[in-house]
Amino acid sequence: MNERIFQKIKIKGYLAIGFSLAGFLFVFVVHRFFPSLHRGPGASRLSSIIGLMGTTLFCVAIPILLRTGFFQKSTKTKGLDSKKFIHMELACIISVCIGELFMLVSYYIPIYTYHLYLTVLVGIYGIYSIFPSKESYKKELSSFGVHDDKD
Repeated sequence: MNERIFQKIKIKGYLAIGFSLAGFLFVFVVHRFFPSLHRGPGASRLSSIIGLMGTTLFCVAIPILLRTGFFQKSTKTKGLDSKKFIHMELACIISVCIGELFMLVSYYIPIYTYHLYLTVLVGIYGIYSIFPSKESYKKELSSFGVHDDKD
């Protein structure tokens, strides 16, 4: 049962990471080799804050909120069904993907350099938080008390 769940989460996680890296590479190539496509006003404080806050909200805050809520639910109900665990993990992956979109848009539009570096750093942390490794998966299964749906 655990291997099947891990394979589903692993595939979705790698797809999200591939999407983020492909988008980052695309925006980098557009910036580097087609500077005429990137015309607009200079950096503004509003766009810098929206990019940074959007990336932070979706890459850090919402996954922490989701995991905390599901952990509290699992302690009250003496465990968590595998379907609910998969739902939580997929919600975290989707949230990080939305945060990565904020990061890519922030990288494309002109924002202040400090905010750009923070946005990219938070985006990398978001990718790290959904990276599917066997050890972190086993820790999450035991801490959430995941049991099979048939129990």
